[in-house]
Amino acid sequence: MSTHKRIARAIIPRALRSFLKRLAIQTGLMEDPARMDAPLEYPFLGPMQAPTLRPNYRWGILAAARMAQSLGLPAISVVEFGVAGGNGLVEMESLAREAAQRSGVRIDVYGFDTGTGLPKPVDYRDLPQMWREGFYGMDVDALKARLSSAQLLLGEVSDTVPEFIKSAPAPIGFIAFDMDLYSSTVAAFQLFEDALELVLPRVVCYFDDIIGFSHSDFTGERLAISEFNQRHAKRKLSKMYGLQKFLKRTDPWLDMMYLFHAFEHPLYGEPDGWHTLSELPLVDSSSR
Repeated sequence: MSTHKRIARAIIPRALRSFLKRLAIQTGLMEDPARMDAPLEYPFLGPMQAPTLRPNYRWGILAAARMAQSLGLPAISVVEFGVAGGNGLVEMESLAREAAQRSGVRIDVYGFDTGTGLPKPVDYRDLPQMWREGFYGMDVDALKARLSSAQLLLGEVSDTVPEFIKSAPAPIGFIAFDMDLYSSTVAAFQLFEDALELVLPRVVCYFDDIIGFSHSDFTGERLAISEFNQRHAKRKLSKMYGLQKFLKRTDPWLDMMYLFHAFEHPLYGEPDGWHTLSELPLVDSSSR
């Protein structure tokens, strides 16, 4: 044991040492020893242990920032479709600021909403048994007063998304879909239909309305995903499998995370910084 470690053990109480170690792991300053021998681990798991109201947002933003950092990109965008009262967008702004400090990547935050609640469901695909026109309204002025940098884009998503695309934002790395309706989700998927410069080669996606209640493969967000995949040969939305194993947690949102794959993206085959293990050397049995 090194001299400085012996001194630290002698003067710092055990309980305080334990607390400082947990804090270092949570903030990413120290690798979690329990994970260091695992052959397949995401390199940004440490910060996931810190408290947040939206761990799904933190995961998506950290993953996107890590990819952008590895690809040498200076900035990315993260998006929330369906802002409602604004709690998610406020948290997204905070988490983006945190991830930007860690990665050195600028992260621009955008929130899409009508500002007046849900549109009227068009037909059965919009699950009218669950959703009604005007649900989840917004106090626009109150929300804008809480935001420091996030941009709030108000109006029908079929109108605001094309205008957003024209503004040439930084490549999108994470999207939270929470618009409830099939029709609104299909309109938001315009982001995946456009030029590849608009997105990272893989975009982390969270779909809020795909489990429980009366959701099915034939309505709502699941139907929108299925139809998108049928229309495209080289652009696909696929579930992220096994996150429970990697994050050591059982939260419902882990079953609601997807990746948009743009297989023809010029950067698709470049290292994304998620999987960093490149060697598995033979272990010296005498050291066990």
